Amino acid sequence: MTARILSIANCKGGTGKTTSAVNLAAELGARGYRVLVVDLDPQGHSGLGLGVMARLGSPNAHTPLLRPGARLDGAVQATDEDNVWLVPADRGFDGQLGTSDIRCFANALTPLCHVYDLVLIDVPPAAAALTVCALMASDGVVIPTTLDPLGLEGVRQFARSYHDTMLRFRAAPLGLAIAPMRIDLRTNVERETLGTLRTAFGPGQMVRGVRTDVAVSEAFALRQPVRRIRPRARATEDFSGLADDLVQRFGIDCVAAFAEPAYGRTEGFSRGVSWR
Repeated sequence: MTARILSIANCKGGTGKTTSAVNLAAELGARGYRVLVVDLDPQGHSGLGLGVMARLGSPNAHTPLLRPGARLDGAVQATDEDNVWLVPADRGFDGQLGTSDIRCFANALTPLCHVYDLVLIDVPPAAAALTVCALMASDGVVIPTTLDPLGLEGVRQFARSYHDTMLRFRAAPLGLAIAPMRIDLRTNVERETLGTLRTAFGPGQMVRGVRTDVAVSEAFALRQPVRRIRPRARATEDFSGLADDLVQRFGIDCVAAFAEPAYGRTEGFSRGVSWR
């Protein structure tokens, strides 16, 4: 078996992409899934959320986009979360690709796919070239969104861009999962937006989301996933439910836990396995 690769993407910023990447990785890692987070956003926030930064002069998530044929295995760093590794971003990346090969990122990930159960790609907003490279490497896309008119437009815009990309490059369609973030259904606008999403994309495209919870920002300030500092927080519960939905939606198997780890620390592999 090889890893499932999921892009976490949206055309709009501030929708919870990085928060989702960090907290889903921690949740699934605690269950025994071996998870690799690839921080493709030059802001490097997934690395910040997991307490890991790129080593000076070392390969990083953007290296294959700059040097054709470059690999990612030398860029993998361990985190303090059980079964979670990170390929950090190049925070100096200026958006200019050094290759025209849209499958350069997919090719760089291929040698790692037998090592992990899941690869999560944190895709930056409004970066068309990076988004295309991420989509060409992915088995599915998670679209975090806020429940407001701008969030709804962001999902629509991304869906159009996604379908255009798949048609243009004659790629097989990927599964989509729309995940509402910072939910507060006491407001009319959020209830109306959620209803519009379900009508426009169908309830089958929706997965469980995450309610508003100050614990999320508190955890990020400490550079840790929310489950580590607030295990009983409602956001921790919600990310667990979202993880359940994604495992089922994308058929993520926990089989690599039986293999010898190739990178980073090893002690986490004997703990936290959940047979679901």
